[in-house]
Parts: sequence; structure tokens; C-alpha cells
Amino acid sequence: MQKKTDIEAPVLFSDEDLNFQLDPLLQEVDQMSDQQKFTRAETLSASGQIEASNKILSMVKTQNLSNRRFIDFTLLAAENYSALFQMPLAANQLNQPRFSALVGRQSKELKQRILELQAKVAVANGDYYQGLENLMSLSRMAKRKTHTRDIHDRIWSITSRMPYQKLTNTEVKGFALSGWLELAANSRRYLAHPDEQNYLLSQWRRNWKGHPAAKVPPSFFGSGNFWSSSPDQIALLLPLQDDYYTSSQSLIQGFMSAYYKTMNLDSKKSLDLPEMRLYDTSKTSIVDVYNQAVDDGMEMVIGPLRQSEVEDLIAIGDLPVPTLTLNRLDNNPITKIDNLFQFGLSTIDELTQIADRAWEKGHKNILMITPQNSWGKRSSEFFNQYWTDKGGNLSENLHYPLSVNDFTKLLKKPLQIDLSEKRGLDIKRFINSRVNYTARRRQDIDLVVMLGYPLKARQIKPALDFLYAADIPVIATSHVYNGVQQVGLDRDLSGVVFSSMPWTLSGQLPQDLQPNNQLHTAYRQLFALGYDSFLIARNFNTLDESQSLPIFGSTGLLSLNQGKIKREQKWAKFKRGKAVEIY
Repeated sequence: MQKKTDIEAPVLFSDEDLNFQLDPLLQEVDQMSDQQKFTRAETLSASGQIEASNKILSMVKTQNLSNRRFIDFTLLAAENYSALFQMPLAANQLNQPRFSALVGRQSKELKQRILELQAKVAVANGDYYQGLENLMSLSRMAKRKTHTRDIHDRIWSITSRMPYQKLTNTEVKGFALSGWLELAANSRRYLAHPDEQNYLLSQWRRNWKGHPAAKVPPSFFGSGNFWSSSPDQIALLLPLQDDYYTSSQSLIQGFMSAYYKTMNLDSKKSLDLPEMRLYDTSKTSIVDVYNQAVDDGMEMVIGPLRQSEVEDLIAIGDLPVPTLTLNRLDNNPITKIDNLFQFGLSTIDELTQIADRAWEKGHKNILMITPQNSWGKRSSEFFNQYWTDKGGNLSENLHYPLSVNDFTKLLKKPLQIDLSEKRGLDIKRFINSRVNYTARRRQDIDLVVMLGYPLKARQIKPALDFLYAADIPVIATSHVYNGVQQVGLDRDLSGVVFSSMPWTLSGQLPQDLQPNNQLHTAYRQLFALGYDSFLIARNFNTLDESQSLPIFGSTGLLSLNQGKIKREQKWAKFKRGKAVEIY
């Protein structure tokens, strides 16, 4: 009988083996007292050696620390975890019973430091209410009005980023918190009617006498951000024929959806919505169409859509009226052009956020999977440059043909399954025996970044799982989800994290967007782009003057930076086929 042999079994080390691999620093520190260990950890943290500091903190027996040093220990550990973007671990430190019992006895300055850290950690973990409570406690400790307003501005910044359903949660208790949430909910509901904002504040202040924000409102309400007069006429410049017909129709429907929702608001201030006029750019030079719109008295232009048309418009130079393009050029030099604001569904914004999140989570070596077309090529080139500039490594960059249906064959090479299988065959030939052999994937890849629409994504993730890569985290762009819950189909995506447009997640907006469910994901996203273009048109001043306070749009949190509208998206994850928000 031939001998049965197991190949490529994992190598195990005993505790004794591992002891020889201890960092010399830890061997030295191991002989110190707990007080001395903590002092060394403080020194390392102050010099930027956060991970080394944490290793030493893990060796400290906190029961041997005095109460005061325990407070210092907890704050240092939480700040270290915060610096490493490990917010759940930071929260665990701040929620220790001994720490909570000691906080009330500390000096005012130390209490303020603790509240600052608690607020930061809570908000980062999605616990908005706790973060707001921490800041409200901090506000009550402020002596000067300017300091109070600074804290109220921070509170308002947090509420401006919160999902609408969090603002309208009737189960929230407490006078101060409930008041803040109601003010923010009113403001969000009337986002497309800025003239109503100051009136809403005056009404709210009458109903919430004694509330801290009634005495010291956020700067937002007194910054002159609101339109003194809205444009009376807006031109939409779109290609209404041929290949761009469906794209343009989706944009128009989204724009008019926002228009009519605003028209139906129950507002006390007079609402003068602009007259809309469509201009077809299919067959005529964009410069000629643009000039015609201006000659017709249009006070604002939204469009064009095609990249080539945006390039032609930029070539004109300074423009006579505010102009919001519906595409963005990410590879052109930044040149300030008066009255030009570029907006679009740029994948660059999402890839930047994905890379930043991946880096924060400690990933280094990435397998990137993108379609074999110009979109995939541009995206992978940008990501590779941005990621390597951070210090990461793009281990493999796989471009898949749009015609592929079996990703297991395509993924074998980047995962080096083919090499593992070849080694198994070579071993069988060499020893001429029956071999119990299991192929193994390469071990250096610690993250997969995936670019693709739902149909392809639902094929990629199961292929990764089949090829022994189920344990590698997968993160995708918003294209992976079309906003329609399809639990049966999306079970194949379970575990995938993705940057998500707010409109695709329930409870983010005051009213859900309702693009046609039968449309391709790309067209449904263009519907949202049209919706947001109306919000931006109504809030140009807010974007221009308050860059730290974004507009909560359907495609993301919208802010203006050097003439371009940037989108900061939410994070979501597929859990048992359902897309749910994560932090």
C-alpha cells in the first residue's frame, strides 16, 4: 500500500519558540515595575511609536496603578487606539467601570480632555447620540460665548452628517439632545429651500426657550449662507438623442424629482422656484449652446454631461454665470475658473476613501480587480499611484473581460493557485505515490479591492471563496449595489464592504429616491446625480462659504474644493444578503 502524505501543512511554533522572537525592547521592559512600564509607554507614544507603546501597555497590570495613573493609562491607551483608527478598542478603554467611576472626581481640565476624546471615539463608532451628549457636557463647562459657539458648531457639524432617521428618532430622551435633533431634522427637510432656514430657527427658538442653541445658535444660521434671491431661470444642457438619451432622461427625472419635492414643501416663506429650460447638446457645439443659454437670460447653467464637452467649456475660461457641470475632469491641472463648478460621479472620490480606510485598518498588500475597459484602467492607475504613495503595495492588478462568467479560472493566477497546483503535480511525479494534496493561495495579500456592477461582483466573491480566499476582506465601490434589496442574489456578496451612496441605504434621506427599479445601476446613480444637482443649485453659497459643513446629498456628503464638488460616501456591508450601514 502506498503511503498517504499530507503536503503544505502549516508550520506551528511552540510557546518556547515564540519567546525567542520577542522584541528586545519588550524583553527589557518585562523586568520593569508597572509604573515604569507605563512611563516607557508614554515616552514611546509621544515620539510617535504608537504600536510599541500599545505593546508595553498590554504588559501593565492596571490593578497596580494608582487611580490617577489609571486615568492617565486609560486615556493613553484610548488615544493610541484612536491614532491607529481602532475606534472600537478605544471605546472599550473609555467604558471600563473603574474609569467611569473615577471621571467625576477629576479636575475641570482633565474632564474636558476626557469629554473631547469620548466624543471623537463615539462619533467614529457611529454612536452619534453619545458623541453629542459628550459635546453638550463640554459646552456646559464653557465660560466664554465664543467657546460655546465653537462647540455648538461641532455639534451642528455632526448632526449635518447624521442619517435623517437618527434625527427623527422619537425614543431619544433629554431636553438638550432632543432639541438639537429637531433643529437638524427641520434643516435637513428644507435643504433645498435655504430661505426657510432662518425662519425655521426663529420658530424653533420660540418652541425651545432655554435650549443652549436658542441662546447661542450655530454659526451656520448667521453666516449669510442663504440665497437673498434664487436664480429665476436655470438651463439644463444635456445630449437628448442617440447613445446619451437614457442617461440624460435619468438625470432630468432626478432633477425634477428634487424640484417637485421642494415645490410640495409646507413652507412659511415664499418659495420661488426657477423656470427650467432644456437645451439639447447632441448635434451642436457646447460653446454655441452655452452662449445661447446665456443670451436667453439663463442665470445658471447645469451641464454639460459629456467629458469632451466639459473640456471645451473649460477652454473658454471664466464664465458669465454660475455653471455646474455633470461630469468631472480628474486629470486636468487645477485652474481656477470663475463661475465653474465641476460635479460628477467620479470613482476617484470613492477609491481615495477606500484606500484611506484600508490604510487605517492596517492593510498593506492589495489584489485589485477591475473591468477590462477605460474605466477600469483609469481607476486602477489612480489607485495604484495613490496607494503606493501611502506606502502600500498593489500586489496584483487583475483586469477582467466583461464577457467572463467563470472567475475561478481568471483568479487562479493572481492568487497563485496555479503554482500551488503545479507543485502538487510535481510532488506526485517525484515520489510516485498517492498524495493527499490541497492547493493553497498566496499568503501575502490581505485585502481585495473590487470594481464592478452587481452581476459581476456576485460572481467574483464566490470565486474568491472557492479559491481559499474567503478569509481575505473584500471592499468595493458603490457600483456593487443598486439600492434594491435582493437578498437571494446578494447573499453571494455577504461580507463585502462597500462605499455607499446615501440614497441606497434606508433612512438616510427625508424621503427615499425612487428611480426606476428596472434601470441599470449606472442610470439609477445618474438619477441621484440629477437630484443632487438641484440641491447644489439651491445651496451654492453654502458650499462656497462653509467648506467644513457639507450638504447631505443622495450621492454623498457634498463639499466644494478648488472648484470641484467632492463626495464623501457612507460605508455599508452585505450581511446575509442585506446592505446595512457600518462605520
